[in-house]
Amino acid sequence: MRKLLCDRLCECYQGLSGADDDELFGEVLAHLSRVHPAMPFCEERIREFVTIRAYNLEYAAVYADSEGLDEEFGPEPY
Repeated sequence: MRKLLCDRLCECYQGLSGADDDELFGEVLAHLSRVHPAMPFCEERIREFVTIRAYNLEYAAVYADSEGLDEEFGPEPY
């Protein structure tokens, strides 16, 4: 999953996501037309913004009942 924060494009700090850069590009276009309809934009600039600023998001596995944990977390006893 690709994520993007609209901090430099429209300065609203909205988080957007898509399966890949093309889907994320569509989400950014939809966001701009829905939330910022008066803002002029160039599709080439937006595609470049998505290519440069988007990042991958991976979810970590969470273990139930402490299975799979190698050690406990907490302060060291003295």
